Amino acid sequence: MTGFTKWHKATPVAAAILLLAGPASAQDPVTWRMTHAFAETSTFYQLFALPFAERVAQLTDGQVVIQPYPAGVIAPSFEAYDAVLDGAADAVQSSAVNIVNRDPANALFSTFPGGMGPEALWQWMWYGGGRELLAEHRRETMDLHALPCGMGATELFAQSHKPLKTLAGFQGVKFRTVGSFADVLTAIGAAPTVVPGDEVYTMLERGAIDAAEWGSPSENLKAGLHETAKYIIYPGVHTNAFFQEFAVRAELWDALSPELQGKVTAACELSSMDTLAAFDALDRKAWAELKQGNNEIVRLDDEVVERIREEGRKWIYARADEGDASGNPWVRKVAESYFAFYDDWIGNTSFRAVDHRAEPSAD
Repeated sequence: MTGFTKWHKATPVAAAILLLAGPASAQDPVTWRMTHAFAETSTFYQLFALPFAERVAQLTDGQVVIQPYPAGVIAPSFEAYDAVLDGAADAVQSSAVNIVNRDPANALFSTFPGGMGPEALWQWMWYGGGRELLAEHRRETMDLHALPCGMGATELFAQSHKPLKTLAGFQGVKFRTVGSFADVLTAIGAAPTVVPGDEVYTMLERGAIDAAEWGSPSENLKAGLHETAKYIIYPGVHTNAFFQEFAVRAELWDALSPELQGKVTAACELSSMDTLAAFDALDRKAWAELKQGNNEIVRLDDEVVERIREEGRKWIYARADEGDASGNPWVRKVAESYFAFYDDWIGNTSFRAVDHRAEPSAD
């Protein structure tokens, strides 16, 4: 058992769920092989996959066993969902940003440029209709049962060989990304390059790309990306927050008793809270270290931040129009729920006492 899981095992929420869950059912134990979208050494794998598997075993008294496999063992990162659909794995834990090309609605279930921040996204997903839409979408389009299962906060915008700051500075920049941000980068004049995360270090080091977005401050620091490029660009408006999901073949989920289904769902909800808190703690420490290092820290102009937000929403609604024309209702259906919640959040949280004091400028 990891120290991370051991610490969270006794939290009031987890304890209450364990007490309410009651004794385990008499159902025979089941084992699911779960492929993950990230490498074994990745913070994503260490904080998402391993503690989640342990928590499921704890809450189900060992009646559901999840065997996690990092990217590259059962399937490469971008083929994780296909491994489940093809039967090579029973389940997957991944960000749906990796399957935006399958259906653009997946951007709303994971992350997209200018999307909601952590607290708002958490509430929409678990208590604002997002979880139900995710489950319905996966059932109808992929014959999977899916749950939001792991959350992270704001990423760094980029490690870069160029001091990206203004809109003019993005013209022609070779920028590594995935998902909908590729189209947004094109809209502001950059040249997106879509490659898996495990290729980012080498491509930056060799100068094959000018800039790359890859994870939060702690993940960037762990991957050593600060060693490959001079500039660190923030804020991460392209990924204000993100979810990973746990998806299992629908027939396997349906074979579980309602009691065990509830316990696995509880494990995902707890994992979502825990991973967000853990990432935030790691990221603050990493950001402090990066600011004291040899890189130059550059803040994007407000004009760039607002333009990316605008282009992100335009991208979603353009995909919704395309879906309407092709008979895919999902992008608009999910977008209407997402943005209704987001706009309500923006419009009705001004009563909060928010500390807007900024850290000293690093520019």
